[in-house]
Parts: sequence; structure tokens; C-alpha cells
Amino acid sequence: MTKHNGKSLCALLLAVLLTLNLCACGGQSQESPAPTGETVTDGAGRTLALPEEPAEEKIASVYGTAVPFLVALGLSEQVVAVNAKSSFWTDAVPALDEAGTVGRGVVDLEALAASGATVLVHRANDSETVEAVERLGLDVVCISGEDLEGIYQTLRLLGTYFGREDRVEEVIAWMEGKFETIDEIVADIPQEERVTALVMGSEPGRIAGGDMLQSWMIEKAGGISVSAQVTNDSNWMNVGVETVFSWDPQYLFCTSSAALDYTPEELLTDPAWSALAAVEDGRVYQIPARIDTWDMPGVASVLGTFWMLHTMYPDSFSTQKLEAEIEDYYTFLFGRTFDADYLGYTLT
Repeated sequence: MTKHNGKSLCALLLAVLLTLNLCACGGQSQESPAPTGETVTDGAGRTLALPEEPAEEKIASVYGTAVPFLVALGLSEQVVAVNAKSSFWTDAVPALDEAGTVGRGVVDLEALAASGATVLVHRANDSETVEAVERLGLDVVCISGEDLEGIYQTLRLLGTYFGREDRVEEVIAWMEGKFETIDEIVADIPQEERVTALVMGSEPGRIAGGDMLQSWMIEKAGGISVSAQVTNDSNWMNVGVETVFSWDPQYLFCTSSAALDYTPEELLTDPAWSALAAVEDGRVYQIPARIDTWDMPGVASVLGTFWMLHTMYPDSFSTQKLEAEIEDYYTFLFGRTFDADYLGYTLT
């Protein structure tokens, strides 16, 4: 029996016990022994021992944000389970078509133990799940990243843990080059021509505050984020429709999330929204793309920022230039391009 097979069998047995009676552990987390050898600090501030054979690790995750990071670092062949399989990821990355699922957002402990995974990549603000998975004998790497520095830190964390340091620096250098291009374009836009903008979330009045990536993207693209002064620990926040009207943004961007319970078209034709500057001027847009996400933490935030730049300042960044950047992104990450109709976006 191999080391990893033995680990998985023990995890499965423990998962059954935990599922039958979580109280069997006394309701208290057990302290793990201090790591020896080389270590790395994860997104939750935990000290992790680096695996002896990183290329042999089998990865699972129920955190949707994790998958793009893993793919960017060339780790898809090691992924055995994800939260949910979309046609985009299985089309773009054939190896993921073989991956199973271990829950959607919430970890199914039995499914995780049976998956053969040796490590779970998970969000940093879910200590309860981390402790439960560690009791199975599996390792957990916590990630977080609601700004550009956080994205870089997540890339370096995963690259160090899974032995992909060279690829990490290649990806970061590519991102830095793209953001430098954006900076050069924005520098030529006069301050008096800068426009105000807001990213709204899954429901009207739910917004991205000043400590979220989406607000940063507006500012990076040369806009003025009307929500810059409100924060909620890097989480979406409900400020209410009245507050959105008081801010009166010139551009209203709706998140690309599948959880969106309204459409830009509905806002543009709703008399109750007609007094908002963005609605009055027809400047309400959903951030691309339908089956990919350009406004979530990860390498694709480069595309989201380019798209915002083009949408707010089309004279400074043309449709043709945006199309070239989209093609370059997908070629760099996936070695191929995708039609706009397939991805689900339309450029203005």
C-alpha cells in the first residue's frame, strides 16, 4: 500500500466516524504537531510543512476561486475533486473532466475522504472545516486574496507548496506587465474626464466595498469608485438601493456571478431606476463572461480591468485592443482562444 493510499483509507474511515458523530472528538480541535523541515505560511496565517513529493499530492477543493489559481500554475493534472464542474473548465482543461466533486461550497467529508485527495485547498475564513478535514488526516492549504497583492501571495503560496515556483514568477511577471500597460493608458486620461463607477453584486443594493478587488479594479482602470470609503472585511455588503442612488455612479457594473438575480436590461427598463445617472445614460453592464469570471480574485482580474478601462474610456482603449488582450490572456493561460459567443460576452 502506498503512502497516499493508506492516507486516503484512514481518511475515509475517519470521515465516516465524524459524519456519524462529530462529538466523538470531544468538540475540541486537536493541536497538530509543529511542522518540521521547510515550511510556508498560508492565507490563514497557519504554518504548513512542505510536502516531500509535491508532484504526488492529490488536490481537492470546494472553493470556486481556487480552481483558476490551480490551473494557472499547471496543477490541473493533480486535481482529483472540485466544487462543481462547468463546461468552460472541462473544455479548457481536459484533465478537470476526470475530477470528481466533494461538495459545493461546503465540504462533504465522506466524499472528500473517498476522493483520494491528500490536500484540500480552501478559503481562509472557514476554520471549522479546516479543523474537520485535518482530523481526517488530510492537509489543508488556506488561501485568500481580495487585492492584487493578495492574488500574488496566493500564487506564491500555492507555487511554493506544490513546487511550481518558476511558473508562479512567470504568471506574476505577465500580470505585472499587463497592469503596467493599463497604468500607461490611464496616465493619459485627464483627471477632469475621470468617471465614477460602482460594482453591484448578486442583488440590487449589494455592493463591492473599497476593500474588495472589484473596487480596486475600477480605480486601476482610471475610474473613481463611489464605494471606496465603505468596507466590510473584503466581503460583499448590503448598503441598500437608497445608498446606491445617493452615490449616483455614472457607470454601474454588475458582477459576473451566476448568482445574479437581476439583469442590466431589467435595471435599464425599470422606471424606479431611471433617475440613476448610469441608467439614464444607458451605462449599466454585466462584467464578462457568462461561463468565465473576469472580476474574481485571480489572473483573470487582468481581463476585468482591461474591460472596465475600455467600457469607461473607449477612446483611450479601443475594442480592437481589448480583443487582442482577451486573446493573449487565453493563449497564455490555456494555450488556445475561445469565441466571444462561447464565453458569453459582447463588446461595445
